[in-house]
Amino acid sequence: MLSVIYVSVADPLLSTTDIDAILVAARRNNARDELSGALIYNGHNFMQLLEGPAESVDTCLATIAGDARHSGMVEIRRRQIEVREFAGWSMLYDRNFGEYDANLARLAVNGRIDPQDEQMLRNFIALGGRPPTCR
Repeated sequence: MLSVIYVSVADPLLSTTDIDAILVAARRNNARDELSGALIYNGHNFMQLLEGPAESVDTCLATIAGDARHSGMVEIRRRQIEVREFAGWSMLYDRNFGEYDANLARLAVNGRIDPQDEQMLRNFIALGGRPPTCR
């Protein structure tokens, strides 16, 4: 299996409705394609961890790259894995990262997340400061 983390710049006019639409499509498509992962929006950027069969991950990433709701997509980590970090979630998302230590602990699937991934997620959340409510 393959695990990839990418970051991108969100469209500044992104709304709650846009986020909801992203999640509906991601959850439907990921379940169909045997993918799992987590999406974080820090008010300015997206970070997503996506994992599953390599061909499905790469096909999904190509689709995501063409989405106009973000730009500047950059992979920051790609590696082969044997165990999913986000097993059980077709796409985990939490709007409220205000108390992100507790939320990240939950994101970490009972402490099974790779320490480097956890640190990347923490740093990313912190970069956005207090996440704003979507418009």
